[in-house]
Amino acid sequence: MTTTAERLRCDAARNRERVLAAALELYREHGPAFTVEEVATRAGVGIGTIYRRFPTKSALLDELARPYFERLLTTARAAQAHPAPAERLETFIRAMAEQHAVDGIRSGRLWDTTVARPLRDEYIRAVEGILADARAGGRVRADVNPHDVGVIIWTVSALIDATDRAVAEIWRRYLDLVLDGLRPGGDQPLTTRPITSADWESLVASGPVLRLGT
Repeated sequence: MTTTAERLRCDAARNRERVLAAALELYREHGPAFTVEEVATRAGVGIGTIYRRFPTKSALLDELARPYFERLLTTARAAQAHPAPAERLETFIRAMAEQHAVDGIRSGRLWDTTVARPLRDEYIRAVEGILADARAGGRVRADVNPHDVGVIIWTVSALIDATDRAVAEIWRRYLDLVLDGLRPGGDQPLTTRPITSADWESLVASGPVLRLGT
């Protein structure tokens, strides 16, 4: 027999899932420019229900960010496990693009959430390892760094967004061209300086709202 306490726990769990689903829908539509009131309306719950679980909007964004970064790390770790070390970088970038094409979310501001910081540090370490393997195998230019990889993924993600309703598969050709450009072999030194950690933080803080895979 179901007790009153069990029913209340089930109701609370369902409400939490409705709130998160509504917040994710709004985030996909507008980035972080939504209100808690809009989440409550879309979820069909009272605003007090949200604040009991998520005392601030930042706490709600943190909860949206957590699974995104966990999936991102899963993708990076899967690429690290690829049996051919030299192919791990291209495997990772392709996997991120494929994920984004299927069910990516706009993630620019999620990158700077509190919960994301330790996870993104782990992600950077994973990408550094993937890059090291690609360099050792002669499959990437020596001047490519993890932040370059992040911007490349953002760039391809933006192309996927821009073409998904017109020519949904066109991004694959340009991903091939980008990956070819990362490979060494007669390449000339770039005239522009490398992307730094400070550049990356400024880019995130400026609020680009792009869908990244997860």
